[in-house]
Amino acid sequence: MKKLKVIIIMALALLFFTGCKKENQKEFSAELAKQNEMNAGNYSIVVDELAIKGNDQDAPTRASMEMIAKMVSGTKITGDYQKDTEAKLAKINMNIAALGQTVPLNLYFDMKENDPSVYLSTEFMSKALEIAKEFNAETPIDAKEFEQFKGKYIHLTNEDLEKNTAGKKQTSDIAASFNSKHFADYLATLDTDSFKQDGDTIQRTFTKKDLQGFFDYVKENGSKKEQASIKDAEKQLDQLSSYKQTTTLNTQKHSQTTTMQADAKNAEATLSLKLTIKNDTKDSKQKIELPKKGDTISVEEFTEKMSAGQQQGQVSQEEFADILADINSSNGQITPESAEQVKRAYKPYLTEEQYQQLEEALNSKTTMAT
Repeated sequence: MKKLKVIIIMALALLFFTGCKKENQKEFSAELAKQNEMNAGNYSIVVDELAIKGNDQDAPTRASMEMIAKMVSGTKITGDYQKDTEAKLAKINMNIAALGQTVPLNLYFDMKENDPSVYLSTEFMSKALEIAKEFNAETPIDAKEFEQFKGKYIHLTNEDLEKNTAGKKQTSDIAASFNSKHFADYLATLDTDSFKQDGDTIQRTFTKKDLQGFFDYVKENGSKKEQASIKDAEKQLDQLSSYKQTTTLNTQKHSQTTTMQADAKNAEATLSLKLTIKNDTKDSKQKIELPKKGDTISVEEFTEKMSAGQQQGQVSQEEFADILADINSSNGQITPESAEQVKRAYKPYLTEEQYQQLEEALNSKTTMAT
């Protein structure tokens, strides 16, 4: 799934980081510049198809991979965004439709250079829990635990964001590589005939070779920092066995549609992904206002309250007896994988003695099943 993240970052990088000057590659570059100047818009991202095929895994693991791929295929994300480059603020609203549920996700970004932070609405939690239970029905967290956070935003400070250094570095490396001016200059080096115009639309298909060509251009013309970021971005590109992205711009509606297909393969699995991304830009005079301090909660406070709620939700001895009875009456149909899921799900809510009894019961049934 790490490669899926890399592929999506690549696609969004071309979509959102390609503002260009008018003198570059005629109308295509001019329209990208126009859209980049607009400060708001509506967008959609559709996972048209995701296929994951295990190479040397056992049958249950391959089946699990294929099941996840089928669940993700058809996922649609819609929403709107706005940015204020002068105040260095931005907001993104999205609705993620997956597995018959729609999860709302609302974020605010304070992009101060030395002290960036993110505000994440807690509205998504109950719906996300319902989806989590699609994968693990034994998840014992109750949606009622989230009621205490209603109307709140989790405030992720720069320190909180830096804790995930690997993910942050990977995203920032690729984003840094897609410097808008360099991309504009690189477009001017491409074959003019590769840009197809039809009425109000202009289209161009980008391949893995084009991305590598852009990276080579930055290595020759970029700053030392940009050149360093390219080396890491190239490692991500190397993970893709193929990449094809067709972007169509509408010069009257100031919109763009991108279809993307990418394939990645390693010793463990082969992944194939098809995406459709649409972006309709516009100008907005609405002011971006970050959540008020009284409506925010720190990551530490959120974690503490969730932990306290879980401790209060300890399984009673009577409830635990019912759990053991269910396991003992399972007729030996417990797989090692499902046994581990049950252990992980109930561990936070059991005493050490209860957990030991749970392990013994599951191990006994797992042994019988094998």
